[in-house]
Amino acid sequence: MDPVTHITSGILGAQVVCKHFNRRFIILFCIIAAWLPDIDNLVTFLGPELYLIHHRGITHSFAGGLILSMLLVAVFRLFIKSFPIIKGLVIAFLIILVHIYLDLVTTFGTQILYPFNNTRYSIASVFIVDPFYTFSIAIICLLSFLSKKHKQRFVMLGLAWLFLYPVICLGIKYATLYHVESELRRNRISFEKVHILPELFTPLFWKVIVEDRETYKIAGFNIFNTCGTKSFIKFDKAEPYMFKKFGACASIFNTYAWFASYPVKKTEKSGKCQLITFGDLRFYSTIDFVRKVLKNNAPPFSLTAKVNENRKVMEYYYYKPGGSKVIQHLE
Repeated sequence: MDPVTHITSGILGAQVVCKHFNRRFIILFCIIAAWLPDIDNLVTFLGPELYLIHHRGITHSFAGGLILSMLLVAVFRLFIKSFPIIKGLVIAFLIILVHIYLDLVTTFGTQILYPFNNTRYSIASVFIVDPFYTFSIAIICLLSFLSKKHKQRFVMLGLAWLFLYPVICLGIKYATLYHVESELRRNRISFEKVHILPELFTPLFWKVIVEDRETYKIAGFNIFNTCGTKSFIKFDKAEPYMFKKFGACASIFNTYAWFASYPVKKTEKSGKCQLITFGDLRFYSTIDFVRKVLKNNAPPFSLTAKVNENRKVMEYYYYKPGGSKVIQHLE
């Protein structure tokens, strides 16, 4: 989830407990707690593979959240001798759990059980940047500051909305799934499984992924119309053996196999070599203007292997969010 929503959740939390603390520092304390798990973004400076492995890893887990809470309380206690340790620890941990929840409802995947289990869990009911969600929470938070008479009502409304909005979106998601499956059967289109993922401007727009044995087909869906079976774009699935084979040359391919939920591939010629691009349909957009922006760039979190005639990886390209490309040459 975006930083604004996280920080707003911290401000709302601070207003609940401010009666029991010095107001001057409790808002700062709660804002830092609400943002703190995202400190793992610093791992991006260590390279793309470590980012894929560790972003939303230990700092977004229950165990890591407890450790972060202890560290945050220790820092505040160092500068503010009267800061209550137990109360501060409880509040920090609860706010960090809210952060984990807000990330869990997006599609990226969050390793909530790390270091005991590195599985990436996702409820996938809210897009990672949701303008409806963020704007509504920000407005409620602002009203809680402006209204003295109804301050607590706005605070409680904001906290309730933090949890209810993803649940409402989840209900719309399953209604969309039922609708799409019914449409496919009505049009006699075979499929093994249908996946519904949030798209930009969820809950109005959704991403539909129809899975077969060898392919994925993707289309957009909005709640006012059907997805339209003629608008599906077909992708070839990326076979696990390819990741394993390329992983012998560069471990990032093994990591990508673990990271990707809907891995696809595209092959094209480049002189005597081939470019094999792996992507994850979580990060492909079905919205026209977004695709136009990315027209000359691979979708974020794409990984391209340049292989020679002997199918050996010579170099790879990794595409970060925002369009920048990391190039790694291999001997």
